[in-house]
Amino acid sequence: MLTWLNTAWDFKAAPPEVALFPLACFEPHGPHLPVGSDGILMSAIARRVAERLRARTFLLPTWPLGTSGHHARQPGVVYLNFETLWAVVRDVVTALVEHGIPRVVVLNNHGAALTTTTRPLGNFIVKTAVRQLNYEVPGLTAIWVQPFAAAREALCALFPSACEEVHAGAVETSLLMHLAPEQVRPLPPDNVPAFSPAYLDFTPFHNLAPGGVWGRPSQASAEKGAQALEAIVEATVAYIERTFAQIAPLKERTATHAAPEQQGEESGA
Repeated sequence: MLTWLNTAWDFKAAPPEVALFPLACFEPHGPHLPVGSDGILMSAIARRVAERLRARTFLLPTWPLGTSGHHARQPGVVYLNFETLWAVVRDVVTALVEHGIPRVVVLNNHGAALTTTTRPLGNFIVKTAVRQLNYEVPGLTAIWVQPFAAAREALCALFPSACEEVHAGAVETSLLMHLAPEQVRPLPPDNVPAFSPAYLDFTPFHNLAPGGVWGRPSQASAEKGAQALEAIVEATVAYIERTFAQIAPLKERTATHAAPEQQGEESGA
């Protein structure tokens, strides 16, 4: 695994085959977790994923800011406009391709809710950016992964409340208890609003969950956090390797089927 602590000579001697670009955000996580919780979790998950991938991997530093406008004007929130995040993903992936890295994974920890009705805006932006890059950049295979969603089944089995949680509940609290216990303060009361997370399309988060908690932190423990971390890493690695393996023959098929105009030019028609 290569990181930003390696030298340029290291990259030249053993060029990476895959790059991991982790994304996080600055948001309130109740009175008990830091505003940088997503960055702490994503950095830990991404490093473990990079260490387990069979391909030679370049792990980029975690990008700390996301599209957190639904938390706007709340203490400690710093966020990007949708267009800015889209441009960040485009520019970073394009730069990686210029260095000859053919496969890129964008890991997005923003929008970690496990409910089936939530529609995290950050995921929409990342998904469309990755799709357009795949269509427009020759030789690139880029995928995006939401690690919590990849492990949804395992997490919902481990935490009875996981599938109704959106933010700062049992899952995130348990992970922080395991990874950074010194950052976890006394737990607040549980709070599960009687609204679908889809209402975040219409009103800010603090109108639905004024305390910044949408879940059941009372069910959290460091032991569950360790189990959750393993489940997330295992599911994310499996998803990445399976997806690249499935895409490879499709890319080959695309390369061997030129557009009609190109076929005509090549045949001299």
